[in-house]
Formats: sequence, structure tokens, C-alpha cells
Amino acid sequence: MKVALVRPPVVNLRNSPFGSTPGVPSNVAYLGAVLREAGHEHVIVDSYGLAPHRFSRYKGKFEARGLLPAEAVECIPADVQLIGLSCHCTLEHGMTLSLIRESKKRFPGVPIVVGGYHTTFCTRPFLEEGADFVLQGEGEHRLPMLISHLEGGGFDLDGIYGGEHASERTPRVCPIEDLPFADFDSIPLEEYWKLHYAHGPVVSGRYLSLFTSRGCPHACAFCQTPRMWGGKWMAKSPGRVVDEMDAYAERYGVADFHIQDENFSLSRRRTREFALELLKRGRRYTYCFPSGIKVETVGFEELELLRRTGCGYFAISPESASPRVLAAMNKSVDLAHVEKVVAWCHQLGIRLNCNFVLGFPGEELEDRRMTYRLIRRLVRLGLDEVVTFMLTPLPETAVAGLMPEGLEYEDMNFSPTWRENYGRITWARRWIYIQFFTLQAVWHPGKLVRHVYGILTRRFRMKGDMTVYRFLVDLWDRHIRTLPGGSAPPLRGPLPWIPCAGSRGGAGRAAGGRSSGVC
Repeated sequence: MKVALVRPPVVNLRNSPFGSTPGVPSNVAYLGAVLREAGHEHVIVDSYGLAPHRFSRYKGKFEARGLLPAEAVECIPADVQLIGLSCHCTLEHGMTLSLIRESKKRFPGVPIVVGGYHTTFCTRPFLEEGADFVLQGEGEHRLPMLISHLEGGGFDLDGIYGGEHASERTPRVCPIEDLPFADFDSIPLEEYWKLHYAHGPVVSGRYLSLFTSRGCPHACAFCQTPRMWGGKWMAKSPGRVVDEMDAYAERYGVADFHIQDENFSLSRRRTREFALELLKRGRRYTYCFPSGIKVETVGFEELELLRRTGCGYFAISPESASPRVLAAMNKSVDLAHVEKVVAWCHQLGIRLNCNFVLGFPGEELEDRRMTYRLIRRLVRLGLDEVVTFMLTPLPETAVAGLMPEGLEYEDMNFSPTWRENYGRITWARRWIYIQFFTLQAVWHPGKLVRHVYGILTRRFRMKGDMTVYRFLVDLWDRHIRTLPGGSAPPLRGPLPWIPCAGSRGGAGRAAGGRSSGVC
């Protein structure tokens, strides 16, 4: 079967520095590899990667970055037999609905399947919009089974909605050791590398994202992970992970890897064996953990091995310094160990980011003051970076009931302006950054100089430096590259890495009937 996998454009609040920083999408690349192994032909339409400098206003206060849905659908081959849409988060919800409508309009007889992290918690809106099937959980296991069913076979997997089939997914982690390595051939890698930024710090320009484990045994009240994975964790063996890195290095010429696991280091033994495997093979890769690791799962021995084998950056998440708030979050964290890890990373030369969540229900001024004091101690110990988030109640989390009725899924974002204490928490975030950079200038001025150097040279070692650079580039793209009125200029084709429908019998047409130039 010929399958088109479509990634929607990236959506963020307009002019917000707290939006997501997109990187090479590994999820659709892994899914494409699974389809190829099952004997199916596939093409990936990466709406963001095909037009990363294009901005379009969306729903007033938001902006979409990349191809708009009508343009993305134009890039689907005319002989496609199944269309798979990926919806990773709440901000992509509305754009995915638009992709369903445009796909139905252009390919009325082709089945449309929607999957991704978000669809595990939200199925009905996509079915009501016209999707034929919605998948929960890992698409690598459910999509091939669904295709087999459509070709005349059968399936007994839960987590597939559509037609007469509706079976709630049992949260679990499916086996991942023998999944094929990701197929990045259909991803516009050069476009991503030219951006010089991603979810993790981009050291040399050429990098790839991968995952080595899935799941998390913890149950933080603000996180969807407990519902997604059912408290389970599964990991690839260290040898399999290094085999994958070697394969990408040979095929794509990369030596920098962004490991996007939710919890890479839950097994200290596996962490050590991974580093020792790199040493045994004599590899000279660089890598980072931008999504973070659980701080208690690493000691000095693990950190020293990670540093020796190329680890330059990772994040940890104390979330708060208030025992009362941590208990409400159901967050277990050893704050004394946090301070040790910060000191060790400073000693070893690993750049470290600490994440904090502000505005949890019941949090008071004294709770935030405790967090301020912890951050000041961490800066003195050598902390490189701090990131603050404002609590947003996501679907099916323990705090989901805080979301008022009548708001849209896009309102569940990094800056929930609808919260009644939004102004107060925004000031708290700013106060943390003011303290952080002021004290860093006093105690570790060299780190502050390196922040500036990284921004000017685009040799990023910290996510924050890269975010500043991205924000400046985005301002240029919005106000210089973009036409008056907020409409994006046409692209200049052709884009050789993707077979476009417009190349099969005439130029493609964008919304409104004009030639988009996309294909």
C-alpha cells in the first residue's frame, strides 16, 4: 500500500519566546521505517520542514509555521492509498482538523488515519471531522495492523477507533528493541540543519534525533506520561542504541545526536553500559538529552562516563523547592541530590538545565520564594541554565479539571493567558531570570560570556542561547520575509525530496486558487 505521512505546521502563540523549538521529527521517520519493513511504500510530507521560515496568522493570537494544510495536501502523491496525519500536541489540534478536511476534499475515497501522542487523549473530534480511523499509543504497532485489516486481514489490537471498531487502549509500552532504525530519507534534513536550532543544543549543524527508551514509572500530576504508558518503562539495549547511532553516522554523515527519551537513565547499569559501549567502539560522537533525565538516577560515576563519551548537555526537573507543592504535584525529588548533580556537572563540564513549574494549584508566595532560594544556590554551584514553565492542565492529567469550559485545545500551551493569575506568574518567571543572569554574572561571568559567544557564532551549548537566536530569526522571518497582512510569500520550487501531486499533471493550487509554488 502507498502511504503518505503528513506532519502539520508548528503552531505557537504569536511573538512568544516560550514556544516550542522544532527539531528533526523522529516520530514519522520511525513510522516510515516500520512501513517500509512491512513492504509498504511511503512518503513524508513535513509541513514545517518544507517551509520553516513561513509564518501565517492563525486563530488571531496564534501563528502557524510551515506549509498550510491545503498546501501540504497538494504534496501528497496522486496515487496515494492511505493518508496518515500526525498530531503530537494540543497546539496541532486545529491544524490536524484542517488537514482532515483538505485531505477529504482532494482525496475523497482515500482512508484517513490520525495518530500521535495527542490522539491517545483525544479521539472523537477527529472522527467527527471525517477521519476514518484514530490510533492511540504507538503507531509503529497499530498502523501496520490497520493496513493489514484494510487489505483484507484482521486485527485485534486495542486503541483503534473507526468504522465499527472502537477499543480503548490499555496503557502500556510495546516492544521497541527490534524496531527498525528511523528512515530520514524523506525528511528535508538540510533545511533543518540550516536552521542551526532544534529541541536540544545544535553543536555542529548536522544532527539527528532518536529515542532509546519509552515510558516513565512516575506519576506527576501535571504530566500525561502516566496515562500514556501506564507507569511502565522499556529501553533498547546499549548495543542496539550504539548500532543505531553508527547507522545514522554512516548514512547521513552526522556525529551529533539528540536523545529524546522521557527518562533515559532510569537504569544506572544501562547508562554505564551505554557509555562503555561507546568507549569500546572508539566512537567520538556528541549527544544530549534535551527532554531531561531523572536527577536521582545519576551519580558522579555515570556523569563522568557520559562526559567522557560526548554528553555535553542535559536537563533535570526539580519543578519546585517547596515540599508542600512537590507533594501536591506527586513529584518525588531529592533536592540535596539536585545540588550535588549541579556541582558535579560544573566540575565535569556538562552543561545543565533545571526546569521549574510555577502556578501549581495552591502555590503561594512563600512556596515561590523557596524556589527562588534554591535557584540562587544552584547558580552559585555552577548551574548553566534555568527554564520556567507555567502550569497548563493537559487532557487526562490529574489537574485537567482546572481547564475552563469553552476554551480550545490550542489554549493548552506554554503561556496559558486565560489563567486568572497569569500576570502574577509571568512576573515570577521574569524575576527568576533576572536573578539567574545577575548572579551568574557575579559568580560565573565566564558562563555569561559563553552565552553571548554561542549566540553570535551559532555554536550553541545551551538551549536558552539557541532560543534567543531562534527568536531573533523569527522576528526577521515575520517582518522581512513575510508579505504585508500576515500572508506568507509563495515558495520557489521544485522541492526535489518529495513527490508532489502538482507535478503529476499541472501546477498545484493553494487555497484561494492561486499557484502556491510549493511543488
